Amino acid sequence: MWRRRHHLVQSTAQRWLLRRHHHLTSFNEYQILSSTRCLGGAASYATDKFLHRPSILSNISSNPSLTRYGDVRANNAFNPFLISCHAFSTRGGKRPRVPKMKDLHSVEEVISTAYEHRDVMSRRDFSAVWARIPQLVSRRQPRHQPNPSSHEELLSKDDTRRMLYKIFDDTTNAIEDCDMRELTGTILGMAKIVTILRRQGKRKGEDSSRVILRELLLNKDMKPKVELFQSFANASMNKLDQFDARHLSNLAYAFALIDFDDGSDLFDHIANEAVAKRNEFKPQELSNMVWAYATMNRPHAVLFESIGDRIVASKHLKEFRPQTLKDTVWAYAKAGVSHPSLFEKVANHVMNYDSLDEFKPQELSNTVWSYAKAGVRHPELFEKVGNHIVESNSLSRYEPQACSNIVWAYATSDVPHPALFRKMANHIVALDRLVRFEPQALSNTLWAYALLKMAHAAIGKLDRFTHPQDFSNTVWACAKAGFRHPKLFDKMANHFVGLDSFHQFEPQALSNTTWAFATAQVSHPDLFENVSTAAIQRKGEFNNSQHIANLLWAYATMGIVDKQLFSSFVPTSAKLMDSYNNQALANIAWAYAVANIDATSLFNDIFINECVEKKDGFENAAFFQLYQWHLWQTKENSNTGLPIELLDSSYNVFTSEHPTVSKLQEDVVAQLSSIGLDPQEEVLMDSGYSIDALVEVNGKKVGVEVDGPYHFIGKGTSPLGSTILKRRQVPSIDGIELVSVPYWEWNELLGKDEVKRQDYLRKLLGLVEDNRNDT
Repeated sequence: MWRRRHHLVQSTAQRWLLRRHHHLTSFNEYQILSSTRCLGGAASYATDKFLHRPSILSNISSNPSLTRYGDVRANNAFNPFLISCHAFSTRGGKRPRVPKMKDLHSVEEVISTAYEHRDVMSRRDFSAVWARIPQLVSRRQPRHQPNPSSHEELLSKDDTRRMLYKIFDDTTNAIEDCDMRELTGTILGMAKIVTILRRQGKRKGEDSSRVILRELLLNKDMKPKVELFQSFANASMNKLDQFDARHLSNLAYAFALIDFDDGSDLFDHIANEAVAKRNEFKPQELSNMVWAYATMNRPHAVLFESIGDRIVASKHLKEFRPQTLKDTVWAYAKAGVSHPSLFEKVANHVMNYDSLDEFKPQELSNTVWSYAKAGVRHPELFEKVGNHIVESNSLSRYEPQACSNIVWAYATSDVPHPALFRKMANHIVALDRLVRFEPQALSNTLWAYALLKMAHAAIGKLDRFTHPQDFSNTVWACAKAGFRHPKLFDKMANHFVGLDSFHQFEPQALSNTTWAFATAQVSHPDLFENVSTAAIQRKGEFNNSQHIANLLWAYATMGIVDKQLFSSFVPTSAKLMDSYNNQALANIAWAYAVANIDATSLFNDIFINECVEKKDGFENAAFFQLYQWHLWQTKENSNTGLPIELLDSSYNVFTSEHPTVSKLQEDVVAQLSSIGLDPQEEVLMDSGYSIDALVEVNGKKVGVEVDGPYHFIGKGTSPLGSTILKRRQVPSIDGIELVSVPYWEWNELLGKDEVKRQDYLRKLLGLVEDNRNDT
């Protein structure tokens, strides 16, 4: 109680003196105004009359150096503010007690209090100063803050600089004498300040304390001052064996916060000490330790194994808060350290929660992301998290990155949750703008929807199969259902196209975006045109063969033959040939075959050798693509094709498919028979292609392809790349005419009599003139 009343009187006196200070006019006349007693504390007031109104403290250089300053009080013996501080901080002539920093409520209050008591402060007190400042400075300042008037400002910028530099010097000069608690408290406090200042950035009208803290701790490029934190690292290394578990954890966490790595073996020594003391760590300390090493990209195998085993051996994880659980599994996933039993333990613990309301959206997002990244499947956990999100009233609390991570995790883990994907998609579609999404987040989101659409299309079909109509309407309903979600893709595509440029997109994002649209079979010409332009301009940045293969495969799949794009990537693709995996080899070969663009410098002996070396790793889909590439090389262009050992395997796969005869095809064949053409069904041609029906018209063989919805983009009317390739290769190689009966044209005739359908076929095959409009 005495301390609170003492502080109130002291603050009142300071404000009175400050106001009085601005009304005095003569600099050389000093006068003792009063002397009083208040609550046992002696208060002496002295003030000065100024000819002008300078800073409360003496004039100082605008750019002070990082050196110890002299005692400011010696140069300001009659400063009313400082004298009042001394008067009210003294009791009965005894040395004043240092106020607790946690009881102070502003950065300026901490600075002035620490400065006035610095002669009696211990190293632990100085450490408490740096621990308290980030708690106060974290309060975000408004972008435009009016400058306070002179009578409202307790400390000027120069005053703050002088005081804070002095506190900083006193702290750093004694760092070698600090114990583990004082060291980690100071380092962690400064690291948190650095993190906050970097996150908040520079603001117009910001507090002077922020400006000065930035001067002390950061370089102009906003990177931490190396010399400062290097001195902390050296001081810590010299007494690391004295650190307990808590302070080992805090030390690693502090350096990881600012991504400071001096290249020394400090982290190795911390890990060794931590392993020896692993049983002393509390849950939060365990989590912080592995988080730090993962963040610093220092996966210390022994440390991770030791901490993982320690957690698994625990009877329960009740002391692990949601954030601690999230950070732990995130660290193992990020570091690429496998520990399946740890993930199983955490998942089982989460499953025991009656509700996941304790988990923040970011914690849920990072948890499922970690399981997917680590390759640990736990469908029950994903089901529980998915159900919780679906049951939420709103997803407004989910940041764009969290939304992206969630759908990416479910797609990567191959865990279907239609309701979750629909809710996420509807949430994104309902957003006014997508500016808060990073390009990579949007790309990953599209990728996830495309992947699940491909893997779980049947679920989407069942979801919308409520009003059976004729065949064409049904398949159109299926195309718009489930994971494909055209509105989501259109919204994102329109957002992309509306950007000033694609410079924010990394090559991977460009590749993934087009891959997603192609896999989901959502057409958006403007998007593909813009991506093509950006990719051509930045082709030199594509240094990953998978990204190139996926990009070109996407354009070929969508039937977009961009000659400049394909030609531009021939040199880059050839240069990366030794880095292609099996699927990428097949994809890029097939893409150029569809585009029909000569690339002899790419498909040479080196390419053939790569295929031969990897022959045991090709799946059937890849063999299928390679055979079509072989036809393009040898039959269409007279170039070198596959060697015999690969050709036999590819041909067998290509011809082994047993096509399913659809009702659409049966009806077309029946009508061909009705007009006397005697069609042969599913005829295997010399090329290896199978033709739906082969008829003889005017002495010539004509192939009839009944092209159902799956031959077209999004079951629409634009042919897929595979359809385009077949339509080109069969006439070229087998020497027959090939005609197409598109599903939508035939479906328009289903409600009419057979004569209309027969007339349609006669017209298509050139037997008679079109008489469909005669009746």
